[in-house]
Amino acid sequence: MASLGYIESAFKLRYMGIGLVWAWLYCSYSTSALFSERQGQSINADASWLASAAAVVIVFLVGGMALSRIPRTSSLWLPLRLAAPLLMAVGTILSYLGVGAPMLSGAGGLLTGVGYALLSLLWAQALMVLDIEEMEVAIPLSFIVIVPCVVVFPHLRGLSGLAATVLLPLASGVLLLLCARDGEAGERAEGSSRKGDLPCAELCVDGNRAARIPIERSWRVYFLRVVLVLAVLYVSVGWLSSLAETRDGLHELVDFDVAMLLSSLASVALGVTIVFFSKKVSFSGLFRWAVPFAVVTLVLREMPGLWPGFAASAIGETFDSLIQVLVYLFALTLAKQGKVPAALGVGLLNGAVQAGVLVGNVGGELCVAAGVPLTTVGLLLICLVSFAGVVAPSGEPAEDADQLVGANAVERALMEGCLRLQERFGLSDRETEIAFLLAQGRSRPYIREKLFISKNTVATHIKHIYQKLGIHSKEELIDLVTAVASQG
Repeated sequence: MASLGYIESAFKLRYMGIGLVWAWLYCSYSTSALFSERQGQSINADASWLASAAAVVIVFLVGGMALSRIPRTSSLWLPLRLAAPLLMAVGTILSYLGVGAPMLSGAGGLLTGVGYALLSLLWAQALMVLDIEEMEVAIPLSFIVIVPCVVVFPHLRGLSGLAATVLLPLASGVLLLLCARDGEAGERAEGSSRKGDLPCAELCVDGNRAARIPIERSWRVYFLRVVLVLAVLYVSVGWLSSLAETRDGLHELVDFDVAMLLSSLASVALGVTIVFFSKKVSFSGLFRWAVPFAVVTLVLREMPGLWPGFAASAIGETFDSLIQVLVYLFALTLAKQGKVPAALGVGLLNGAVQAGVLVGNVGGELCVAAGVPLTTVGLLLICLVSFAGVVAPSGEPAEDADQLVGANAVERALMEGCLRLQERFGLSDRETEIAFLLAQGRSRPYIREKLFISKNTVATHIKHIYQKLGIHSKEELIDLVTAVASQG
């Protein structure tokens, strides 16, 4: 029990409930659990898909704006948290019963679309309780939930498949309620003004309405460029999905979805990498691989044979999984910094993704019906994706004007000293950053608000810094950094 408690504390297992939402999407549309005739990826294989896709786009865009204006203390949150998983569950049942009945199937798709988007937005709110470093672990590791689904769900049929699929959003809803309770308990314990942990965009004004933050023009342009790039990239994803066979060649040969298994493990590997190397995650940093991967996938799609088809499927699934992780990390990090409300950021980014999928999927179907050569469309998409790479942001906007001036000579010397200590004693990037702030004489509360991490995380990093450097106080750290800096 003690070990389980440690794992729960370290990895925030209940906050990985967002993975159950992603697992539902996979199990519903890429396995035969819900629809017995489906044996693999076929995103528009039933009448419910179009209604669901349209509802998802609308709710992400409109719901994100609406939820960002609801005060955290509002009584609306509990009904919404209860309604979202129930809508998904009921919609799943109707979609199952509506095979061959377009009206019933469409109603099921509408309910699952609304529920899926709403539950995703509510998870964005819940994840804001975590500090940035905890989110960088919990969100990528959430994809571990899909791994057992890849093994089990393709072999489920009938009522057993329906029951298992319905269970996924319900379980996610239960975990969401537990996380919400944790957040409310934390707010009561530390007071309602936890500016260091809660986004400025979601603090309440006079306890009556949610505060509205003015988004700086540079960040607004940056964010809109990200939205545009995601939409364009997912037009290609939707187009590929509309033309994909129900199974890629390797899936057909071994009767196992190797591509999805690899994509899930890749997302988990991202989380493990962050844990061990303490690297910051940013859209600009991780986007470098997105455009080349999309282009390679489009090229492989045009090549005949078993392995090109499998490679296209595996790369495409991995691309999609990592983008899902990146959307949440990017949006919630900006929310922590007070740049954009969490629900609004996640809603706009996911809305762009889903809109791209919808346009690409419908466009692919229309091209096939009109007899347009697939090679021609593929070349146009490669050009479109390449254009997205050109307009994609290469770095985040500069911060405040005083940061543009640059550090003074003393600060540069202290940073140089910290970098030398990092190389000599093996400090991580985050530990080096905190050591620099400590060397400047900054307090723990200042570091907490500067880096948007919890007081426990700050304390843990400082403890590790002291252990690695063989010191016991901030004064000793300042002396050591100053001495090392002066040696240069």
